[in-house]
Amino acid sequence: MKTGVMMAAISAACFAIGASGPKVPLWPEGKMPSAQANQPEKPYLIWHVPEKRSCDAVMIAVSGGAYLGSGVEGFEVAPVRDYLLAKGMTVVTMKYRAPRPQGLPKHFTAWQDAQRTVRIVRSEAKERGLDPHKIGFTGCSAGGHLALMAAVSSKTPAYAPVDAIDAQPCNVDFAVPVYPAYVVADGLDRHNVKEGNDLSDGLAPELAFDAATPPMCLFHGDKDGWSAMNSVRVYHKLRTMGIPAELHVFALEQHCFQSNPRPGTPAAAWKDRVWEWLVSMDFVTGHPATWTPGWTRVLPCKTLDEVADFAPGVWRVTEWGGAVLTATKDSAFWLKGEWENFELDFEYKLDPGANSGVIVYCSDVGRWIPNSVEIQLLDDYADKWKNDAPHLKGAGLYGHAAPRVAGTTRPAGEWNRMTVRAEGSRIKVVNNGVVTVDADLSAWTDAKTNPDGSKIPPWLSRPWADLPTRGRIGFQGMHGQARPYFRNIFIRKTK
Repeated sequence: MKTGVMMAAISAACFAIGASGPKVPLWPEGKMPSAQANQPEKPYLIWHVPEKRSCDAVMIAVSGGAYLGSGVEGFEVAPVRDYLLAKGMTVVTMKYRAPRPQGLPKHFTAWQDAQRTVRIVRSEAKERGLDPHKIGFTGCSAGGHLALMAAVSSKTPAYAPVDAIDAQPCNVDFAVPVYPAYVVADGLDRHNVKEGNDLSDGLAPELAFDAATPPMCLFHGDKDGWSAMNSVRVYHKLRTMGIPAELHVFALEQHCFQSNPRPGTPAAAWKDRVWEWLVSMDFVTGHPATWTPGWTRVLPCKTLDEVADFAPGVWRVTEWGGAVLTATKDSAFWLKGEWENFELDFEYKLDPGANSGVIVYCSDVGRWIPNSVEIQLLDDYADKWKNDAPHLKGAGLYGHAAPRVAGTTRPAGEWNRMTVRAEGSRIKVVNNGVVTVDADLSAWTDAKTNPDGSKIPPWLSRPWADLPTRGRIGFQGMHGQARPYFRNIFIRKTK
C-alpha cells in the first residue's frame, strides 16, 4: 500500500471512532524539572475524544521502550487507544521524556511527566464533562512500570510544584499495567534472572504502595523474560492491602504478546478483558462503585425488619439467599431513618405491565402522595402505558419531569440498574448508565403546571419547591396486578 493511501486509511479509521486534539506541552516554558541535555524532546499529551461518549472516565495510555524511548503511536498505545475510543471512553496519550536521565533513576523524569499528566487531566476533567475521580493509567513493559509508579507512589512527590495545576492530586483511580518490567529485585534493569520465583526477592524500592493505591487489572504472558511474577507479586501485594484487583496470566505468551497474538487465544482478546473489568468495577457504567467505602448494603440482609418498615405480609424475599425483594400489595417498603444528601443505587425488574416507583424526600408515609418525589418505574412497553404522556414515563420524575432520554428501561423481565442522587433541591437519576433526570425541585413553584408547561396530575397537589429536602425513602409495592422486583440495594450519605 502506498504511504499516502495508508495514511488516509488510518486517518479515516481515527475519524470514525473519535477526534484527536493537538500536542499539549506538559510543562510551562523554562519550568520543566530535572531538565537534561540528553532529553531534547519536550514531553506532551494529546486528548482523544470519542465520537460518541459512553462514560465520564478517562484513560491515560503510555508506551514502553525500556525508558530509552516513548511514543504515542505503535502497537502498545494505538490499539488500546482506538479500542477504548470505540467503546466511548476518552483517552489521553502521553509522550514522556526519554532516553533515561543521567545521574537519576531510569524512570525518574518519566515519573515526573506521569504525575504532571494526571494533574493536567484532573484539572480539565469537569470542564470536559469527565469525572476527576475516574482517571486511569495504562502502559506496557516500562510503560507498565510507569503505570505502577503513577498508581502506587502518588503520595511521594516527584517534583516541586511549578504552577497552580500542581495543587491537584496526582493519584489515579484505577490502573491497567500490561507486562510491567522492573518490579521484582532480580530484574530491576534486566530480565528476571531467577524468573521472579525467589519470593525472598523484594519489590522495587520505588513502588511505595501508599494509601492512595487504586484497584488494578494486570496482564502478563507466562513465557515473558520480564517475568509474569512481576504482575503476580503486585497482585499479591494488593490482595494483602485489601485492594480489589484482577490478574490475567496467559500461557505460552511472550513479552509484547499483543503485537502478534495467536488467533482464538485468551491473549488475543485481552482488550475485551480490560473493558469487562472497567464495567465490573463501575468505572465506565455511569453508576457508582458501591464496593468503595461509605456505602451501606440494604439488600441482601439478614432480615427485612432490620432495614425497613413495612406492612406485615406485603413484602418478602425470593430466590437463593433472600436476595430479591418483591411485594404482593400496593404498600411501600420504607428504609429506616430519614435521609438527606444521599445516593441510592439498586437493581430492579418489572413484570409485564408493572407500574411502581422509588419515593424520596417523603415527609408523611401515611400520605406519601403528594408529600414526596417519586421516580417512576414503569413497563413502558406495555400497551396500557405506551401512550402515556412523557412526564409519566419510566426513569422520570412522576407527573413532573419526563426522562431526558426515552426508552432506557429494559423490557419486562430484564434487570435494570438505577442510581438516584439527591442533594438539597437537586435530584439526578441514572437509569442503565444514562442520565434521565437532573432537576432542581425549586423550579416547581406551582402544583398544577410544570415548568415546561405540562399539567401536573391533580392528586400531586403540593408544589415541590415547598417540600423538605429530608425524609423517608421508599419502594412502591405492587400497584395493580404486576409486581416489581428489587435487589442489590445500596445507599450512602454524600455530605
